[in-house]
Amino acid sequence: MAKGFTRRSAMINWVALTAAFVITGAFAIAPSAKAEEQIESITWALPSIPDTLFVPHAWTTYTGAIMSLVQEGPLAFGDDLALEPASADKWEQVDPTTIKYHLRSGVKFGDGSPFTADDILATFKYHMNPASGSQLASFYSSVATVEATAPDEVTVKLKAPNVQFAYTAAHMAGFVFKKEQLADKNIGTPEVLPLGTGPYKLVEFVPTDHVILEARDDYWGPKPVVKRITFQAIPDPQARLLAMQSGDIDGTFDLAISDVDQWKAISNVDIVTKPSLGVFALTLDHSAPPFDDIHVRRAVAYAVDREGLVKALLKGNGEAATALNPPEIWSGVLTPDEVRAFYATLPSYPFDLTKAKAELAQSGHPDGFDVTIPASTDDPYMVNIMQSVVENLKQIGIRASIQQMDNNTWLAQYFRHENLGMQISAYYPDFADAANYPYLFFSSATAVKEGMNASNFKNGEVDAFLKIANENADPKARADALKGVFKIANEDVSLVPIFWPASAMAINNKYRLTGYTAFWYSIPWAIRGFGLK
Repeated sequence: MAKGFTRRSAMINWVALTAAFVITGAFAIAPSAKAEEQIESITWALPSIPDTLFVPHAWTTYTGAIMSLVQEGPLAFGDDLALEPASADKWEQVDPTTIKYHLRSGVKFGDGSPFTADDILATFKYHMNPASGSQLASFYSSVATVEATAPDEVTVKLKAPNVQFAYTAAHMAGFVFKKEQLADKNIGTPEVLPLGTGPYKLVEFVPTDHVILEARDDYWGPKPVVKRITFQAIPDPQARLLAMQSGDIDGTFDLAISDVDQWKAISNVDIVTKPSLGVFALTLDHSAPPFDDIHVRRAVAYAVDREGLVKALLKGNGEAATALNPPEIWSGVLTPDEVRAFYATLPSYPFDLTKAKAELAQSGHPDGFDVTIPASTDDPYMVNIMQSVVENLKQIGIRASIQQMDNNTWLAQYFRHENLGMQISAYYPDFADAANYPYLFFSSATAVKEGMNASNFKNGEVDAFLKIANENADPKARADALKGVFKIANEDVSLVPIFWPASAMAINNKYRLTGYTAFWYSIPWAIRGFGLK
């Protein structure tokens, strides 16, 4: 993650939970292009196109980049990452465990049918139903009940106060489906394209290859500038660069930071960079040999050359990670400088092959072992990171190899928790809150199939700290609890953090896109200041 990033916190002041409050108003976004600047079509490249457009079964940033233009939640993230009204024109935190969403009038789905409270109800309940197999189910684990309390009102009751739940209505977990479509098992296929209340509608989908969207004339918000958007899968980074150079594509997300200089050399291209708030890490399955042995986990941690990877892969556009959370994601709880001062007190595992060998010698596997690490070929860093790690592991006696696979296969295997062993994971936040990552990766509740906790890390004290961080309104209480989490997590090598990268995109320089943020995969980016220069 880029250093020195400052922004207004997306955190709500949860001390105010003792009294009801209302957020209301128009959905404030960057102005669109003028009517005379309408653009007929653009082609946007992505490293991969999913094999389904049903977000609950394809929860990736690339799915989000497409579906955030088609679907939206009751709330949205503004360009400052703070919450804003969307398909709900206001929402109320009635008390610490009750939230009401008031639907905006006149909102329609892409087929012209009206948007109702029943659609939100059906969507939320779908995620909450274990039989659905939703990859986003953990975002609803704090919900006790959800009801349509009026034709234009949905009321959510939480089991206990939960700071993080407020954001659920704004990211992919909150994208609302038409109730009738959720009953169709073919939803997300070319035969049953998901409907949404966003500015675009799906008109064509060829799984893993391309998607075509068309602008809606009846969208409740600002008129989309671009009439037609084609998303094309171009997995090979060099092929994407050549397509940009030749004018075959107009832009792309998720550039490898290591390739940015090559992209900047293209005369017709502008590069936009932002802090990603993301993290790359190795997860190690604590529930089975050999990674149930802390000495093995420490050996792996010492064998990762974080600083070298930041220099080689990120060209300095990022930071070696000493813990799971990027410093900036603590915004509203601690300042980045306070976070770094705290991180300096934690157990750490700087690159040191001598220490790595010593730890392995103390383990129950002193002669090493064989391990295969799955890695997505679509991600710009996963394979490259693992090539470095594998070579280092071999030097200490761990015989490691990489199993390269496409992103859809890798994702399905990760969420099925099959043969976990060691995994390379890249994760980008759904919202900016200090408890987000720790809950997903350290909570016992997420060490289940479809959960993010692929380390199967379970610790009762950590769960208790996370409960405080999720329920307590006081920033100091949250900070203290999360400090407790990270002390235990680092001591036990719950996972091995690698680096916090910056985020980069490319766009043809005849266009502008002012609304590019760390959450490009959860916002309707094509209506966030997109237009001709």
